[in-house]
Amino acid sequence: MNDRENRTGGVTLSRREVIGAITAAAALAPSAIAPSAIAPAFIRDLFAAGAPVVETTAGKVRGSFAEGAYTFLCVPYGADTSGAGRFMPPRPARPWAGVRENPEKRPIAPQTDPAPAPRPKIPALVGMMSIGSEEGSVETEDCLNLTIYTPGLDNARRPVMFWCHGGGYAQGSGSARMYHGAALARAGDVVVVSVTHRLNVLGFAHLAGSGPDFASSGNAGMLDIVLALEWVKKNIRRFGGDPGKVLVFGQSGGGGKVAALLSMPSAEGLFQRAAMQSGSTRRFQDPDEAAEAPRGLFAELGLRPDQGRELQKVPLERLMAAHFAASKRPGSGGRYAPVRDGSVIPRHPFHPTANPLAGPVPLVIGTVRTEGTAFQLADEAAYKLDEAGLEARMKSTLGDQNGAAAVALYRKLMPGASPSDLYFEMTSDRGRRAAIEIAELKTAQGLTPAYLYELTWSTPVYDGLLRTPHSLDLPLVFNLADHPVWAPYTGGVPESLAVARAMMGAWVAFARTGAPGTRALPWPAFTLENFETMLFDVVSGAKKDPFRETRKFWEGV
Repeated sequence: MNDRENRTGGVTLSRREVIGAITAAAALAPSAIAPSAIAPAFIRDLFAAGAPVVETTAGKVRGSFAEGAYTFLCVPYGADTSGAGRFMPPRPARPWAGVRENPEKRPIAPQTDPAPAPRPKIPALVGMMSIGSEEGSVETEDCLNLTIYTPGLDNARRPVMFWCHGGGYAQGSGSARMYHGAALARAGDVVVVSVTHRLNVLGFAHLAGSGPDFASSGNAGMLDIVLALEWVKKNIRRFGGDPGKVLVFGQSGGGGKVAALLSMPSAEGLFQRAAMQSGSTRRFQDPDEAAEAPRGLFAELGLRPDQGRELQKVPLERLMAAHFAASKRPGSGGRYAPVRDGSVIPRHPFHPTANPLAGPVPLVIGTVRTEGTAFQLADEAAYKLDEAGLEARMKSTLGDQNGAAAVALYRKLMPGASPSDLYFEMTSDRGRRAAIEIAELKTAQGLTPAYLYELTWSTPVYDGLLRTPHSLDLPLVFNLADHPVWAPYTGGVPESLAVARAMMGAWVAFARTGAPGTRALPWPAFTLENFETMLFDVVSGAKKDPFRETRKFWEGV
């Protein structure tokens, strides 16, 4: 098998080290969990002879218990996609005998360049936020699996929160530690399900030129997610969940996947609510656009664009090497992403109007205040702008007239802000505009509500330079604000816990009832008259059209 594996050396712990690890785990645990509750669960994981076993439609799986929740890692929902299954629609997992254990190595989709180019030195925080392959994972085409967290293996029929990871359709996995779902499952009394599926060339290569068998290849990764939702419908009751209360939610590229699901007839009825976080996708590629990226891949391998069958035979490592080599070539066009192919995705999600398939599904959508700071830490000049530098950047982006007008407007609205503050606000507000447009289109359907939000709380790390960066919502929604994985991003400060309570509470309420408002934090639906927007901060609350002037400016640009 041509799998790429991330190897970690085995570690043997002494009794003293084990006790020390228990103490450390208790110290680092979220404040809502008493240390006395952590230690027994951790000891049970290490030494107990038994562990929970659940029987699925394909076979039995054994999980573990920690942090107040049962965890089932990498439960197969689909069969191996290698060989003749490459680029094809997924097939259900093959039944297995015996009990399947939590794996030592987590299978994830191939996504690593076998010959990576030297990378420029970037701040450690950006490296921490990498969502690609990580230690303890193995890259393989046999990667269709779900990680499940549940507070109880009973008949409680809890809401199901089905997570679509980010990574721009190219990287990431549902089993990544940054999406650890035990704290959310425990605190919200919900079942958290996180999906791993095909990515990049294996999940989104539009190869229709190779014949009708390849007609859906450009959306293979999305068909994986639909198969996973079908698995949830058949099996989630055995994990304490309710198949009639499924929220699909995702961030960044995961938000785009949610938009795709809202456009797919095959996904209709498999979920009842949707949330798009910093992934406001109105349209997907058309077939002509989607065909560009595979052309470079075929050329790199010396194949014609109609030789999809030959592409199925290429060894995985060679295929991935060709994929990355082609993408680096000057003039290489296209990208691997969902495609409006006329069948799997018959029409765009929110272009020019909201897709009728989205009508019955209420939607939460929003952004974080300064999305771009997470990607611009290496751009030191952006953090040291003077007025002339700010105006030059905005004129370069928007043209002389619009650039000057943008600077003048934001200077009027934020008189005490630095040029860098204004720059990050302006560059991020363009993304906010897309979320507002989708809320408008969804509301205009007149069927189910849209709920608009913005995260405005700023993290104190890096002396506050990050402001409110892309992905800051993740530890807040997942109840991980003070978790070791995320503390370098949030600072683990008490204020982050307050924002987390508000955001997590709203998402859990939305999963449970279809409306994100709670007694503690009412959240009105978006209307075309008032543009109601929830602002999440240390003190959260909804406001009417809080970005009216900037909204109107971006409408005209």
